[in-house]
Amino acid sequence: MEGRVSSVQSMGAVDGPGLRYVVFLQGCPLRCAYCHNPETWDLTGGTPYTAEDLCKTILRYRPYFGENGGVTVSGGEPLLQPEFVAELFRRLHEHNIHTALDTAGAGDLSRAKQVLKHTDLVLCDIKFPTEAQYKAHCGGSLQHTVDFMRLTESMHIPLGAPRRRAQSFRYG
Repeated sequence: MEGRVSSVQSMGAVDGPGLRYVVFLQGCPLRCAYCHNPETWDLTGGTPYTAEDLCKTILRYRPYFGENGGVTVSGGEPLLQPEFVAELFRRLHEHNIHTALDTAGAGDLSRAKQVLKHTDLVLCDIKFPTEAQYKAHCGGSLQHTVDFMRLTESMHIPLGAPRRRAQSFRYG
């Protein structure tokens, strides 16, 4: 399984518990006015990796993140490459490595299930508190993100907000 990677960060400290190896994937359907990673928008950019090769690379960094850290896949929007993320997370779980998905929940929900089966923590980035603001400033849908959070909850995956942009939000 091959995916497209924009960049990696070997010592992330704000993308989940402990120290993290963070993988930034290519591709995002949103066009947020304040995007931190616009270079990831193009799904054809970045560098192709197989899940197996990326997993081998990540394993070399395990002494740094150890038992208290793990791997976070971010983007762009990682749910645009669900098969790749699911395969990478499956391989990481074979090595007992904690997995976190940093997402806006902007992918196909039926395909997101396969990713969530191998996800230990979801960091859900809620862009704006109203549907109108979401559409105006991101070109996306708040309701779609809420539906993703409900799917995450139904699969009993812990759900949090990214620490770098933490915010309170009630969707129930």
